[in-house]
Amino acid sequence: MVIHLHPNTEPRCFDEGRTRARILGEEATGIYPGAPWSTVEAQVANEWHAVRGTSPLKWSDVRREAHAAWQVAKLEREGHLCDDAPVFKAA
Repeated sequence: MVIHLHPNTEPRCFDEGRTRARILGEEATGIYPGAPWSTVEAQVANEWHAVRGTSPLKWSDVRREAHAAWQVAKLEREGHLCDDAPVFKAA
């Protein structure tokens, strides 16, 4: 799995919506363990409407934040973010 970090060029909305999206992405790794993002995304997008609170942000506005948080949380759950463990398993 490759994590792509791209600078976010869209205007920032200074509410807690983006933070909620990151938390949702992290939590998705526990709710849907072992599932790929392609399967998880539709379900997480549906849940966004319930957890976004008063944020005016749409799923398309926060999708990248949720996905990035999901990627990092998945690596951590799999034990790849330890100082003494390789990020990728040897082939």
